Amino acid sequence: MSEFVQGQRWVVDSEPELGLGIVVSVEARSVSIFFPLANCERMYALGQAPLTRIVFAQDDEITLADGEKRRVLEVKDHQGLMIYDVGTEGLVPETQVSAEIQLNQPFMRLMTGQLDKAKWFYFRRELDAAMAKVWGSRLNGLLGVRASLIAHQLYVAHTACDRDRVRVLLADEVGLGKTLEAGMILSRLLKLERAKRALIIVPDALQVQWLVELIRRFSLTPGVYDGPGYDFEQGQIHILKQSALVEETESLLTAEFDVVIADEAHHIQPNTPGFEVLQALSDLCLHMVLVTATPEQLGFESHFARLQLLDPDKYTSLETLAQEESGYAELNALIRDLPATRDELVARFDLDASLSDDALLDQVLDCHGVGRVMFRNVRASVKGFPGRSPQAHEVESADWKDRYEWLARFLKANPDEKVLVICHEKMQVIDCENYLWQKHGIDPALFHEDMDLIERDRAAAYFADFEKGAQVLLCSEIGSEGRNFQFSRHLVCLDLPENPDMLEQRIGRLDRIGQANDVNVHALISTNENGEPDENALRWHWYHEVLDCVGRQNPAAGSVHEQCFPGEFSDLTEAIKQEAKTQVAMLEAKIRDGRDALLERNSCRQPLAGELVERITGFEESTPAALVEMASELLNFHFEDLGNGTYSLIPADNMLLPSLPGIPPEGFEVAFERSIACVREDVVFMTWDSPFISGLWELLHHSELGSACVALLPSKQLPAGKCLLEACFDVVVQSEHASECLPFLESYSVRTLTLDISDKDLAAVLGESQLQQSLTHVDKKLARKIIQSKKAEMPAWYAKAEAFSEVHKVNLIEAASAKITSFFSQEKNRLTQLAKKNPAIDMDEVHNLAEKERQLLHALTAQTHLQLSAIRLIVTTEPKAL
Repeated sequence: MSEFVQGQRWVVDSEPELGLGIVVSVEARSVSIFFPLANCERMYALGQAPLTRIVFAQDDEITLADGEKRRVLEVKDHQGLMIYDVGTEGLVPETQVSAEIQLNQPFMRLMTGQLDKAKWFYFRRELDAAMAKVWGSRLNGLLGVRASLIAHQLYVAHTACDRDRVRVLLADEVGLGKTLEAGMILSRLLKLERAKRALIIVPDALQVQWLVELIRRFSLTPGVYDGPGYDFEQGQIHILKQSALVEETESLLTAEFDVVIADEAHHIQPNTPGFEVLQALSDLCLHMVLVTATPEQLGFESHFARLQLLDPDKYTSLETLAQEESGYAELNALIRDLPATRDELVARFDLDASLSDDALLDQVLDCHGVGRVMFRNVRASVKGFPGRSPQAHEVESADWKDRYEWLARFLKANPDEKVLVICHEKMQVIDCENYLWQKHGIDPALFHEDMDLIERDRAAAYFADFEKGAQVLLCSEIGSEGRNFQFSRHLVCLDLPENPDMLEQRIGRLDRIGQANDVNVHALISTNENGEPDENALRWHWYHEVLDCVGRQNPAAGSVHEQCFPGEFSDLTEAIKQEAKTQVAMLEAKIRDGRDALLERNSCRQPLAGELVERITGFEESTPAALVEMASELLNFHFEDLGNGTYSLIPADNMLLPSLPGIPPEGFEVAFERSIACVREDVVFMTWDSPFISGLWELLHHSELGSACVALLPSKQLPAGKCLLEACFDVVVQSEHASECLPFLESYSVRTLTLDISDKDLAAVLGESQLQQSLTHVDKKLARKIIQSKKAEMPAWYAKAEAFSEVHKVNLIEAASAKITSFFSQEKNRLTQLAKKNPAIDMDEVHNLAEKERQLLHALTAQTHLQLSAIRLIVTTEPKAL
């Protein structure tokens, strides 16, 4: 690699869309390059940088920064910087050359006989087509999530990311997947290249849960804060515990995060130093996601403070919001009593009276203020939840061995059942494991906080295996965080937690969407020698009989517990219990009557939510399995079908690439089917969104592999010896808005097929698949002889291919521009009408859309060019006789 000098021009091999970069600084071990087109600066390690020095030669045409074109007459080297003599216009230093650049390296390789196997050419084209389909689907970031396709979760993530600035509050009821929704939003922003750096602030006890969720569900590898000195500048995603938020203020505010996610944000109270840090981060970052309890659990003033954190311009008055929400009960009644109340709804919201009831409600939703910022789904409106069966079992004493013995008898009495066991402390888990094995020969799976992620994965897989796996999984409180086991219907609590929220977390391991059976919640209770109930019995009575939060999910239980609990379960009197029951009933009624039915409907609007599920399901009918198998043959890595829908993928020592993107050196097992990946947590879910697929595309898309080859075409229609030149050009948008343009383009490549004796493009006549099936192999020695014999004519053929490709490019850009204009016109018209009725929408949003439309149209029409990606010379031969 050439020596770096400030002012030199370089390109990134794998990212030509960044354009021609300028060296801005050179350090001992790194070089910093600024890319004017993308308006970004990158730092690369010396000796490992994927960069190519660009120096123009005599007779090359160069474009200056002002758009003027010049012919190079002479090139002069001045201390490592190139000076171009362009004649009467004088000398042009390379710093003044335009950042837009086009390369045709594949054609040069073909002319010089640097050829690849035909399979590489085909693989490159297949991968290009697949990635174009992914971007065209607009499902980026949702396809690869290892989770069941739940309509409300997909709707929240998709709708939130449709906005220019994602600033939302997720307040679904417990068990509906708020964490998953936040992860989907993050995944989507990263995949769409709308965010590069993320901070996730979580309660201290949930750091491991978030780590597990991001790795297993989203194939994202975050850094986890481990104390003072932690470097927030390195890496893309960082998980920070809430207790360190204040002490790390200075580092956080200079780290330039694009998106901040605060899980259980209600623990960071207004008017505290932590909230002030959150406010400062909100002012600095583009996107913010707050994951909170439901508003009835928060308290109204805290709820308002968080809305204001997300959008201070719209939420300026606590009184105004309170007045708006005070009318929810009346509004709920109007909605509930449709169609009898349609005239009143039409009058109140100035709606079109000719609309159907459903269309009428959609317009009412559009007028709803807080629905632009907040999502809240409730269990009552989401299908798929099981029932619960609370069961208390008397054991001889409170001694742990009596509880272990009861568990052993229960397991033997139910040999076909998978049983999840949770207790608070790790030591009890280990003691129980030893007891079951030594006394009864039962081999349980184990889960506790001292096990690393690989050990937990193996334990989860062992428990999930119905043929040879464990019947029982023993978990500590912390060790079970972030894991769900819907295939089990029995939860055994060897002890009971200190508050109802923790109990709900335990039950939530099984009581989730996708659970096919009622969940049996088993508690082990006893009495002492005086006939008095033990601690477990007291807790069970309080949770089940008083707070009523075992047999069902009760949103009032947590608040009433905090209000009425005296501090010790032994101090609970009948008066306290009666007061608690009264408070539960009152709070439930308040929640039910004051619930914002419009907000709940707006958090999962149909049919849009259902259509998302259908689109992803349809997209997944074609998996990347065939492409991965093809890649294994070409790159020489191990790929083997293990049966039962899983495959082994292991890098090899003699691969063509030094490493595989997203694949550890030891490899792993993969599954291409969502149903398998959701059960088998020890396998990787391989989708079109996976780091391996996207990384492979980035590596190959602009590498030389498969970019030049020669093939033979047995043909009856053409005489032997005729030549066709198949050229494939990438559509390169050299703009910081490139990723936003991609969904509007029908294709990201242009293919031409030029016959030596014709001035017509035959690409439409002879499609890629049809042509590929007809081609035969030619050895490299003969291929080079063919090139030598046609070398004088090939530039003219290539010139024709370039001319044809420009016509295709114009058509592509015109079609994409029309899509952009149509899309933004509809959005601008919709928001303009809504702004007249909905105070949460102002004309700034319309102006922002107009500016975004202008930017995308300019990027397509003024900053898009074609770059040769692959080229193939095809020579016709006589068909073989049968």
